[in-house]
Amino acid sequence: MYCSKADAEPGFNAFGTASTRTSCIDNSPLAVYISHPFWNWFVNFYPRWIAPNVLTLSGWALVMGCFLLETVLDYDLTRGSLGSTNPLPAWFWLLCAICTFSAHTLDGTDGKQARRIGASGPTGELFDHGLDSWSTVPFTITIFSVFGQGEFSIANVRLLLSLISVQLVFIVTHWEKYNTGVLFLSWGYDASQYGLALIYLWTWYVGFEWYKFYVIGTWTFAEVFEIGFYLSCGLSLAMSGYNMWHSYAVDKTAKQANLWEAVRPMVPCVVLFLGSIYWAAYSPTQVIQKDPRMFFFAMGTVFSNIACRLIISQMANTHCQIYNSLLALYMLATFAAFQLPDFELTILRVSCLIIVVAHVHYGVCVVRQLCAHFGIHALDVTYLEKKNRKD
Repeated sequence: MYCSKADAEPGFNAFGTASTRTSCIDNSPLAVYISHPFWNWFVNFYPRWIAPNVLTLSGWALVMGCFLLETVLDYDLTRGSLGSTNPLPAWFWLLCAICTFSAHTLDGTDGKQARRIGASGPTGELFDHGLDSWSTVPFTITIFSVFGQGEFSIANVRLLLSLISVQLVFIVTHWEKYNTGVLFLSWGYDASQYGLALIYLWTWYVGFEWYKFYVIGTWTFAEVFEIGFYLSCGLSLAMSGYNMWHSYAVDKTAKQANLWEAVRPMVPCVVLFLGSIYWAAYSPTQVIQKDPRMFFFAMGTVFSNIACRLIISQMANTHCQIYNSLLALYMLATFAAFQLPDFELTILRVSCLIIVVAHVHYGVCVVRQLCAHFGIHALDVTYLEKKNRKD
């Protein structure tokens, strides 16, 4: 059982009742006045036989596809560097703009399609948010590759901190729901997606060289852009902290009985973030410089696994697990890298491969387990016709 027995028994019963109806608040001005009106109109063009999870998977594939394509074209993140004689082709940035906007649209309409055809459920929520947690890596790394390496860019260790700031916003949003029962979507999400698409479009139009300038004094555009990530993260964390405080201290509607139960979902994330920063900063061979993509992808995959388990816990109203086997493997790889510096790069690559395979296996098994429990299919909705005939 890939959902624990605690989830599979009382948790599945919870899945089948109140928790099937996700309590979610998305009240940013962009969402209210632009995104949702557009999505409400756009969803009507989908055939009713398209499963919502197909939309979710397609959006994720567009984002990950751009990341993988860039991995082939610019593996070491240097083709956007100052003075590069072999920059990424302009069409790549146009493709990124189209894929980012399309993925955002698919991600915003999958739930509306589910409600439109009567296919809403916890499987879709896990599918949607689980893939979103993995997308934090391609979103962050692809946009920062515009700046390349060296002058007018940021060091890879700081790029890791930028990635962590994105992951913090994501995980704290779900930690908030674990405590309050309500998923407050970050105001920065819609803004970031539109912003990414516009930056890609601008890069296609003017070229990556446009970003090679100082904004104020010795502060480069890339550094100001980095600060924007931290400010957005800080504002989101402050809002989530306020919402949790209000739930516990004012409304008295909080779900957890004590402080330990309230904070336990963040324990594996703190271990992952601190361990990754330590490995990146004190690596015996500066492995984050030798293979930054592999480092970020390994770390991001472990994060996604942690997030998926938290999502299951908060949907099923069960205790969040602290121990995570992929995190244990990642930390073991970190320890081994310091003990065997001559093999550090090999340790990183092998552990990344194992972590990715294990995470995909976990995700597939959990979705199949949920589908078997509810008598549904993840990627088609023919079961709805049979259900309607019986009714």
